[in-house]
Amino acid sequence: NCINYLNMTNCSFIRQAALVAVAFAFITPAHSFVPSNVPRTHSPPQQTSTSINNFFKNAFANDEDLGKAQNAGLSNGPRYNDNVTVNGKKISKIVVDQNISQVCNAARVKVPYNCQNGECGTCELKINGKKARACVSKVPAGKCAIQTL
Repeated sequence: NCINYLNMTNCSFIRQAALVAVAFAFITPAHSFVPSNVPRTHSPPQQTSTSINNFFKNAFANDEDLGKAQNAGLSNGPRYNDNVTVNGKKISKIVVDQNISQVCNAARVKVPYNCQNGECGTCELKINGKKARACVSKVPAGKCAIQTL
């Protein structure tokens, strides 16, 4: 304890000097501590590799046994149905198996909905003369005449 040997002002000075010395040791480059009469050699930087001895060399290469890569989308594109009408208005670019509710929305025809799963019957309409529920019905491949009630 520095209080027993020195007064308070000298004790805080010793602590500050010790902190400065420690900070200087971490900030100063290591070659500064080598005596000037020792020759300093600089080796060229070594080339580093992230391949870990070529372990990952072919990790991301294509497997030629699989054949030619195919498009991830639909192989022949979507099937369109150009025979779709909503309340007599012809609608184009409608995809087969598209929800009837989306078709009515594209035609700007308001259809009331409640449950969105076909249980309540609020969205009932006629598709080709037969009653159906818009929230769960799909566009067929052939003629599709939709009539709201």
